[in-house]
Amino acid sequence: MLTKMDKPNAPNAGGQIVDEQLRPLIESEKLLLKQLHELAIAGGHTEDARRLSDILAGVDELFLLVIVGEFNAGKSSFINALFGHKTRVEGPVPVDDRITIMRYGEQTEDQTISAFVTESRAPIEFLRDIAIVDTPGTNSVIRQHQEITEDFIPRADLVLFITSIDRPLTESERQFLSYIQHWGKKIVIVLNKIDTKDDAEIAEVTQFVDDKCRELLGFKPLIFPVAAKLALSAKLGSHPRDWSRSRFEALEDYIFHTLSEGERLRLKLLSPLDSANTVADKLSAEYGSKLELLADDSTKIARIEDQLQTARTEMQSNFQKFILQVDGHVIELRDRGIDFLDRHMRVRHLNLLRSESQFREAFEREVLAAWQRELDQTLNESVDWLVRNNMRLWNDTLEYFNTQVRKTEYDSQVVGRVGGQFVYEREEVHARIRREAEARVSSLDHREECRRVINSALGALQQSFGLGAGAVGLGYVLATIFTTVALDVTGIAAATVLFAASFFILPYKRRRATEEFRAKTEALRGELRRAFETESNREIDRAVDNVRGALEPYTRFVRGERAKIEERSSILVNTRERLLVLKREIESVVAADSKASMRS
Repeated sequence: MLTKMDKPNAPNAGGQIVDEQLRPLIESEKLLLKQLHELAIAGGHTEDARRLSDILAGVDELFLLVIVGEFNAGKSSFINALFGHKTRVEGPVPVDDRITIMRYGEQTEDQTISAFVTESRAPIEFLRDIAIVDTPGTNSVIRQHQEITEDFIPRADLVLFITSIDRPLTESERQFLSYIQHWGKKIVIVLNKIDTKDDAEIAEVTQFVDDKCRELLGFKPLIFPVAAKLALSAKLGSHPRDWSRSRFEALEDYIFHTLSEGERLRLKLLSPLDSANTVADKLSAEYGSKLELLADDSTKIARIEDQLQTARTEMQSNFQKFILQVDGHVIELRDRGIDFLDRHMRVRHLNLLRSESQFREAFEREVLAAWQRELDQTLNESVDWLVRNNMRLWNDTLEYFNTQVRKTEYDSQVVGRVGGQFVYEREEVHARIRREAEARVSSLDHREECRRVINSALGALQQSFGLGAGAVGLGYVLATIFTTVALDVTGIAAATVLFAASFFILPYKRRRATEEFRAKTEALRGELRRAFETESNREIDRAVDNVRGALEPYTRFVRGERAKIEERSSILVNTRERLLVLKREIESVVAADSKASMRS
């Protein structure tokens, strides 16, 4: 970086101080460009990363003066006039589709740098301090010409924009000037071909360009009206009057004198920072868009979680009606059983009391038969309700996910702002969740789910009452429990009861049997309620957890992306702050150097 242009006009102590001050600033500039380069790569911005690489490489290059303009605006004529001889081919049709970088060389020679870049060396003195870039014409019928030129703008330290006085500041030129501004470049406008107009017309067009730049682009331009072909003719020996008519001297004076080493140094150091700021602005806007989208995703995650919690509470609350129905069945059975004991534990039924099998048959016929069918129906309805609500929870959540979480029209809006791998990965997560959720819903076997829930409740009840696992059906289990209770409390299996004693024993037995039957029925009622509450809550929790588990890839993606982008955003904020500080430091050092040079 410390080339001739960086050094003071005359060696002095102040110049050495400037050099020492510049070195850490230049290194800081390189470091910040590298950080932005890494962020661009991490975000999949290959074009911006490539441009930052080019800008970084250009920090140690000579001052880069880039000449742009529309086809047939006179760029080649202008360069030939600047050099004083015909080095660039002129023509009425597009003749060049390459970037040409002109540098100083002891001999004239051309070298191909890449598919679209040629380096041309010539023994022209001012090329020792300035490299000039000739670009293909913009707004050419060959679209690639403009693309090549646009790609080189971020590297420029100063842009000379050539426009013809015949058609000044066309809409396409305004757009291209806006693009140059977008990269923060200093622009000098060269109004060419003024030899075709009189002085009044030249003044009028110059004022028009000045007004439009202020009005449409927001900057006051530095404008040089020139006649490039007249200037070249004068340098090649034509009439001396052609030189004054060309007005080329004012432009040369700006390039070779006003654009002093100090000014070139300032532009050279600040230009990479301006380009870096453009990339940083782009990344910042992208991070903002991504975080906005992810915040919306996070809100929807929270909303889904709230909906799942609400669904759990509602399902648990609504299932209580079935628990109350089963509870009512048990109360009904309790009352039937007590009535049965009261009617049959009497002397006139001694034959029935002496036969355990007859007693059981009578109990099952009069007490359990109709009740067992009603109970089984209620139980099947309750489990059917659980399975249907489970499926509804899946379908409702999936519908919400498809219509609210992943909105096609919203994605189409953010793709342009966000784009890249982020949108692709987000869409992949959405698609995978939809496939998995739909597969789970379609694989639910209604009958199997009913059987599983009933068996779970049955197992809990059997375990509570110490019954074996051989019983099938909850109604059968309850019938077994009730008949066993009834037989236990009557003592029928004991020896024959004397008829005379029966008048004294049976009332006591009947009262004791009724009390114990009531107590054991109440115990069974509590156990049955707990069993069905536990199993229904477990089933509801399982349904909710399954839905939440299916959405986990989505929530995990959102959490991971948000953390990653927030980290990159934090790095970017820090980088932008340091870019601003570095810009102020460079302005301060260069200003001090300019004052020192003026004093010397």
